[in-house]
Amino acid sequence: MQFLFSPDSKIMQFLSRLCDIAVLNLMFLLSCVPLVTIGAASTAMYSVVFAMDTDKEGGLFSTYFRSFRKNFWQSTIIFLALVLFGGASCMNVLIFSRIGGWGGTVLSGLALLVLLVIVLTAAMVFPMISQFQNSTVAMVKNAFLLSLAKLPQSVAAAAGNSFPLLLALISPYAFVYLGLLWLFLYFSAIAYFLSRVLKKAFDPLILQT
Repeated sequence: MQFLFSPDSKIMQFLSRLCDIAVLNLMFLLSCVPLVTIGAASTAMYSVVFAMDTDKEGGLFSTYFRSFRKNFWQSTIIFLALVLFGGASCMNVLIFSRIGGWGGTVLSGLALLVLLVIVLTAAMVFPMISQFQNSTVAMVKNAFLLSLAKLPQSVAAAAGNSFPLLLALISPYAFVYLGLLWLFLYFSAIAYFLSRVLKKAFDPLILQT
């Protein structure tokens, strides 16, 4: 039984990683408190999870806050722009859906398509900022193009990111019931999983840089 509690055992490695993910989740949520910092916090979290289980893995706190400071302005500007255009698209969907007729259906469908593009781009852009350096416009453009080129990965990322919000809208009771999950695990755990999914999408770009 003693080997089970050895620092090199699979169980202890798993528990250590689980602890890292829980701490990272709390850091992410605290960094999101002003709301406008959600983009920078997301980028910092992806910087940590991409480095996990690689030879680039460093201190959790140092990696997180170094990325947070380094990418703060670019991530924040992109986040606010996505919120602005995403909010406008949501309003357009609601407005056009009330017009009625084929014209309203077409317009609401186009607005919904724009909203979907924004969600997919948002799912890719913050992981990309954590791994690459580029101008703000180029970063958004590349995230948009990559989200279409790697549609399964971008859909998976968008679904993982959107699940808590969708659950809160559909079933507020279930969302509150799962409060400990959001607090200690979900966001960093899904980012850890998505980093493994997105790494395959990013590999061709890494080879080009």
